[in-house]
Amino acid sequence: INEDFNLSTRYDFFKIAQSYLQTNRINGTYCEFGCHTGSTFKMALRTIGLPFKPNKINRFYAFDSFEGMPEPEGIDKQKIWEKGLNTTSIEDFKKIFKKDLHRMKIVKGFYNEVLKDYKLESGDKIAIAYIDCDYYSSTSDCLNFIDNKLLHGSLIVFDDWNCYYGDPKRGQRLAFDKFKQKKVDQYEFIDFFDIKSGGKSFIVLEKNKIGSEEL
Repeated sequence: INEDFNLSTRYDFFKIAQSYLQTNRINGTYCEFGCHTGSTFKMALRTIGLPFKPNKINRFYAFDSFEGMPEPEGIDKQKIWEKGLNTTSIEDFKKIFKKDLHRMKIVKGFYNEVLKDYKLESGDKIAIAYIDCDYYSSTSDCLNFIDNKLLHGSLIVFDDWNCYYGDPKRGQRLAFDKFKQKKVDQYEFIDFFDIKSGGKSFIVLEKNKIGSEEL
């Protein structure tokens, strides 16, 4: 797939997400898991992070190992993945975003290690979780982390929804299915937007708020 196509389809998502968040006056933070060269992170800053809107997304979290992908094991193995793939050093990442560092939190580490104890800034809730880490295992770590940090109306985005041939028993599809089963009494997930390069997004609704006129 042409890289320009990949970028343009993702940018289409962020423009639509910006409109959705603004229309619904959703305030919160942006969390991206798997940042690499920062192409989608930059899109988030330039769309949902624009100033002078009636809603505010004013803190942006970048979660990445900054050492590339971990060794794929078990059902995470696929022809295109290998240890160290998609590496951008934290020093290079900071250079890319030097003008925006004041509104960013950069969190270095593999998810199975760093997310267990990491705390968002006091009071921060997630308006968008953009999960771009390919593996079932890594996606599961991210979903467990964002649990109970979501808002009524938050967006969860999976950049690699169609990896592993779209197999529902592998990759991000399996991780999300297990998360949905675990949270069946708390959340309902509504299809939001299909990213043509192979991603998919969902609106998160808290079941006890569905149909409420007070929101």
